[in-house]
Amino acid sequence: MDNYEEDKEYLRELLERFESVSGEGGYSFFDSGELEDIIYYYFSESELVKARIAIDYAIEQFPSEVSFQVFKAQYFLNNGEPEKALARLNSLDAVDPQNPDISLTRATVYSTMHKHAEAIREYQKAITKVDEDLDEIHTSIAFEYQNLRDYKKAAEHLKKAIQLNKENESLLYEIGYCYEMGEMSEDAIAFFTQEIDKRPYSLVAWYNLGIAYSTIDLYEKAIDAFDYSIAIDPTFTPAYFSKAQCYEQMEMYQEAINVYKHTFELEKPDAMTNYYIGDCYASMEKYETAIEFYRKSISLERHFSDSWMGIGLCFVEMGQHSEALSHMEQAIKLEADNAEYFIVFAETQLALGMDDEAELSYQKASELEPYHAEIWLDYSDFYADVKKDYTKALEILEDGIYY
Repeated sequence: MDNYEEDKEYLRELLERFESVSGEGGYSFFDSGELEDIIYYYFSESELVKARIAIDYAIEQFPSEVSFQVFKAQYFLNNGEPEKALARLNSLDAVDPQNPDISLTRATVYSTMHKHAEAIREYQKAITKVDEDLDEIHTSIAFEYQNLRDYKKAAEHLKKAIQLNKENESLLYEIGYCYEMGEMSEDAIAFFTQEIDKRPYSLVAWYNLGIAYSTIDLYEKAIDAFDYSIAIDPTFTPAYFSKAQCYEQMEMYQEAINVYKHTFELEKPDAMTNYYIGDCYASMEKYETAIEFYRKSISLERHFSDSWMGIGLCFVEMGQHSEALSHMEQAIKLEADNAEYFIVFAETQLALGMDDEAELSYQKASELEPYHAEIWLDYSDFYADVKKDYTKALEILEDGIYY
């Protein structure tokens, strides 16, 4: 019997014995380690009632064991009672001031309460009390800084984490995310270039280097980086999508299409990829082919609103406004809070002489996104150019200036 089966059998017997005792009010001796295993299991299975019974039993048997008091705080937290959790943890500080679990659990409680600065403070305390799992603590601190939108400090702690655990390449994605959200592209390029010097076969490092280059419009360098990540792992589809999007930005639409289509050899065709291909054909003014791919997108995901709108826009370009209108209506039904949809819809209604309907569409767009300057300008132009109502056009401009 392997270790997994042995552990499974041990746990089964342990739980049966405990549940027999707790259910019938009998007695059986459990050492503290066994009770911890029982409590961990109940927490992992989200069986909070049983976890509470086991914790209370453990506290009764081992009243001086701080770990079971910490479990009680964790129970309160999982049960939606963070204030009780904090009170229990605070009462333990004087009992065992050097116990890192108290600080770590309190940090989790503060995080749940969205008190991220307080959570960071507790994690920092825990760092001074432990010699292991420091990478996990630094990662937790980074997530708290992300919640505070301090992406620079978040990246600093993630870098500390990866120095402690060099095998955890998922941290590189988090670092890349922080650099991107913090608009620190130059820092990202410097960091990932250094990482590649250390680990030249890290597809994650190459991929994030490509993302960093693409954010500052260095698309050719980005494509080179994506190609390296693809060379390391030819099945790594995120690199293909990012490479294709670079080609789109460079208006090299056929190249983008070729890359998108290649992903169909690696995974099942999906609605989003067919939509991207449709967009490329639309940009090449091959509207009938674009419609074909938008329809493929919808066949895979009926509620994909952008593809419905894409078909509508293609019909506009082909001069078929009535056909365009019906597809745009479907897009709006699926995504009724998209202001840009209503602007395009209004323009199509105007082309069909539906001035009153267009007026309502412009009004709806301005209500949905009052801070979007172009919407107010389009709305004002409608009154000036179509209705010849210059007073109303000026009023709308004043509303736009207000927002």
